[in-house]
Amino acid sequence: MLIPYRLMYRLGFAPWERRPVAPAWQRVTEGPGALPPGRALDVGCGTGRDAVYLAQRGWHVTAVDIVDDAIAKARQRAADEGVRVQWVAGDVSALGELGLEPGYTLLYDFGCIQGLPGPAREGTAAGMTELAAPGATLLLVAFAPGRRLLLPRGMGEEEVTGLFGDAWELAEAEPASDPTAPPPVRRARPTLYRLTRAKGPGGVPSP
Repeated sequence: MLIPYRLMYRLGFAPWERRPVAPAWQRVTEGPGALPPGRALDVGCGTGRDAVYLAQRGWHVTAVDIVDDAIAKARQRAADEGVRVQWVAGDVSALGELGLEPGYTLLYDFGCIQGLPGPAREGTAAGMTELAAPGATLLLVAFAPGRRLLLPRGMGEEEVTGLFGDAWELAEAEPASDPTAPPPVRRARPTLYRLTRAKGPGGVPSP
């Protein structure tokens, strides 16, 4: 089922906008394992909470979303915070047609791909792979697979790794539950997947 994101924003039902931002990024932006700020691609950015957070910490962020109202709010958020983000109103399943420059060292999707039908999922994954720098980090949050009325049907680990193929290596998968999230979201058992882009030619890891 394709999640009607435009309608959900219009109705004010966007539970992903309530997710605490800072905890999701602590391991990426802080401590000995932190990534050096570089270029980041936000797939399905919504109102730009994550994009602005990273921009405040020195990242050069490109953020894509198909919902015009969400992009408008994201632009205002960045202006209010005094940071620059490249906002792109467009279809994430056609990233290759948006004129984006490859070489992103961090790519992330906190719930967008799992709400897309199969061909759109595949197109998004292919676009992210083409835009990623060798060795790039990919963060993806998805619910456990299941039938739901409004929330996405989710993706399991095999679906995630199968979707991104040999070009990416799964580094870890861990629960991403937020105790402050609405009960339906908690019951969907969100998981954070962290993948690394292969450095070898053709997406094959170097020996």
